[in-house]
Amino acid sequence: MVVLRPSGQPVPAQPQAQVFDSWDAFTQSSVQPLGFYLEGWDAPAADDLILQLRRSPWWDRLAVVAPGEGKASVLADTAAPYADAVARAERSLAVRRSLRLALTDMRLEERVLYFLYVRDAMELAPQCTLTHPMLYHYPVVDALAQRGEDPGACLATLVRRKLLEPAQLVDRTRHCRTCGSAHIHYIDVCPHCSSLQIRKEASLHCFSCGHVAPESDFHHDGGLSCPQCSAALRHIGVDYDRPLTQYACGSCHHVFVETTTQARCLACRTSCAPSALDVREVASLRLSAHGRTALRAGQIQESFAALDTANYVEAPHFRRMLDWALAVTTRHPEMRFGLMLIEFTNATELIEELGAARVFLLLDEFARRLHELLRTSDITTRTQEDKLWLFLPFSDPAGLSARLQRALSDQTVAAAPSALQARIRHLQMPQDLRAGDSAAALMERLLDQA
Repeated sequence: MVVLRPSGQPVPAQPQAQVFDSWDAFTQSSVQPLGFYLEGWDAPAADDLILQLRRSPWWDRLAVVAPGEGKASVLADTAAPYADAVARAERSLAVRRSLRLALTDMRLEERVLYFLYVRDAMELAPQCTLTHPMLYHYPVVDALAQRGEDPGACLATLVRRKLLEPAQLVDRTRHCRTCGSAHIHYIDVCPHCSSLQIRKEASLHCFSCGHVAPESDFHHDGGLSCPQCSAALRHIGVDYDRPLTQYACGSCHHVFVETTTQARCLACRTSCAPSALDVREVASLRLSAHGRTALRAGQIQESFAALDTANYVEAPHFRRMLDWALAVTTRHPEMRFGLMLIEFTNATELIEELGAARVFLLLDEFARRLHELLRTSDITTRTQEDKLWLFLPFSDPAGLSARLQRALSDQTVAAAPSALQARIRHLQMPQDLRAGDSAAALMERLLDQA
C-alpha cells in the first residue's frame, strides 16, 4: 500500500506501507501500488493528488483518506483507517484479477464501468457547481476522462444502454433546448406584448364606456375623469369601480391581473416559456446488473463498434494526424484532404422500435459498405458512439458522401420498416481552411453545421 503523507510529519509504523511525500516522489520509484492511502492532507490537496492518480496508469486503484480528512474530498473512494484501506484494496485486487481485462486503450465508458465494478457498491455522486454549464456534474467521471472525452455524453450513453442505473434522486434541473445550459433566468413580462416594463398599479373601470386603465390615467384637473369618454367619475360603485387588475404595462398600457413568466437562458440568451424547457433528473448512479454482466463478458462495445474498421484509430491519434495534415497543407497547398463527419440521427429510436439486434445488422451492413469504399490511406475514429469521423488524404469528400448516401438508401440497408438515417457533413482542404485552424476547430465547425 502506498502512503502519501506531507514531509515533516511523523511516520507511524504501518505494515506493507511504502511512504512518499509527493506524487512525483512516487512516480520516480518502481513501486507497484496495491492502493493509495492519503493522510495529513487537506481536502483540496487530497483531491489534487487523486486527480493525478486517476490520470495515471494506476487510475483504477483505490484512493482512501484517513478518517476525519475526507469529508470535503469529492474524489476519494472513502475515509477509513489504514487497516481497513488495505483490506479494501486487497478485495479490489482480487476482483481485478478475476476480470482479466486489459486496462490500456479503454474508452471512457469502459473505464467508468470497470472503476465501479472493482469497488463494492460504489455510487457516482453528483456535485452542484455554480460555474458548470449543467449545474451538476460527476467529479469522479471528470477525473477519469481524458482530453477530448465528454463525461456528460458518456454517462448519458451508459444510462441509456442501462449499464448504469439511477440510485438516489438528488434534484431536477431545467435546461435550455437550444444550448443545453442549466443557467436559466426567470422574468415576469407583460402577457400582451412581452415587455419588461411592467409595474404594480391600481386600475379603474369606467361604467360609462367600460374602459379599464391605470388609475394615473384617470387623474385630470384635480379630479377623476375617463381618458376615453371624458365622463366625470365622482362616486365609486356608481360611476366607476376598482377591478382586480394589479399590473400595468408601460409599453402597451395593457392592464392585467397576472404576469407571464418567461425563461431566459443566460448562456445563449434564448427566451421561451418555462414549459418548453428540458427537464432532467439528477441522481447518483450505480452499476446495474446488466452492466456487470456486460463487463464480465467483454460486451461493453455496442453495435456502433462495427463502424471501427481496420482503418480505425483512437480519437487523440486522429486529431494529431489531422493537425499534422493541416501543418503540411499550410506550407504545401497541393496536399489536399477531406474531413467528414457521419452522424447517425435515428439509431437510438430504431433500437427502441426494432430492437437492438436488427439495428446491429443495419450498422454492420453499413460498416461493410463503408469498408469497401475506404482506401487503405483513409483513417476513421469515433468521438461518440454515433459520430464517425473520416480523414481522407488526397480525396474528394463530396464524392464519397454521395456514395454513402446511396448505400444508406440501398434496399439491403433500408430493408427495415424504418431506415437507418445519417447526416453527412464534410470539409475540403485547403479550400475550406481558415487562418489559425486546428484539428479541434475543424471538428467543432462540422459539429456546429446545421
